[in-house]
Amino acid sequence: MNGLASRWGQDDEAGAYNLIDQKATLRGLAAVREGRVLSLGVPIVGGSRGPAVPTRPEAQHFMLRDGGDDCGRPERHGFGFSDDVLSIATHGTTHIDALAHVWRDGRMYNGFKAADVSSRGARRCGIDKLGPIVTRALFVDMGAATGERADQAIHAEDLCAAVGRFCPAPEPGDALVLRTGWMTRFKQGGAEHLHSGGLHQDCADWIIESGFAIVAADNVAVEVLPSGDAACAAPLHIRLLRDQGIYLAELLDLDALAATGRGACLLVISALRIEGGVGSPINPVAVL
Repeated sequence: MNGLASRWGQDDEAGAYNLIDQKATLRGLAAVREGRVLSLGVPIVGGSRGPAVPTRPEAQHFMLRDGGDDCGRPERHGFGFSDDVLSIATHGTTHIDALAHVWRDGRMYNGFKAADVSSRGARRCGIDKLGPIVTRALFVDMGAATGERADQAIHAEDLCAAVGRFCPAPEPGDALVLRTGWMTRFKQGGAEHLHSGGLHQDCADWIIESGFAIVAADNVAVEVLPSGDAACAAPLHIRLLRDQGIYLAELLDLDALAATGRGACLLVISALRIEGGVGSPINPVAVL
């Protein structure tokens, strides 16, 4: 298995999702204090690329039937209706990466071959292998902790200090949710997609040791771009997603959550069950 065998067995395709057990879910439910619900997803607007990188196409929203279709003639069978179609890149909005999303040296998570992803989709480690995520999220606003980080690398020392100051101690199966300020800047029209602040690769060991099952952020790639690593453009993706099966969710809108001042909440994410998909649009929900 090329040295990449998972601790959950050679056939495992779920990765760190295995850490989100009943204890993790109950811990998330225990973090609820007010019953207030916040959406963390960005709007999907037809004809717009939104916050996605330029290599991903614009979302397309088409009406199959609308109110004008019934003008001048009666509704049929006692009612009228509308229908529509959405076409969007799976990584083209707020989304979560499947474990099949990245590889290195021809191997993805658990040593499965990159060739297991073909023109028909992912035969191994597709997004359909990820179940619903209902767990505790530790939320850290790096803007509040150390100043806006929309263009800067966040190193392990700063991340650990911020989590220690604002959040409960992490436990296996938790989610780490990080605001860098990039999405705020994007909404103001001043963000660059390929020059984005985020986690430095030196954060990987602490994230793994803490037992996080998912890391989510308001930027393009969770990690800082460019990475500063001459050997790999996305070293944190390789270290977390490929090597450890830790899921990455990107392009969340965390401004409203930051305004609450909360360091922990219940996080609910459900990916679309796209067979063989290498990612999925999501609308993450925080329950306070």
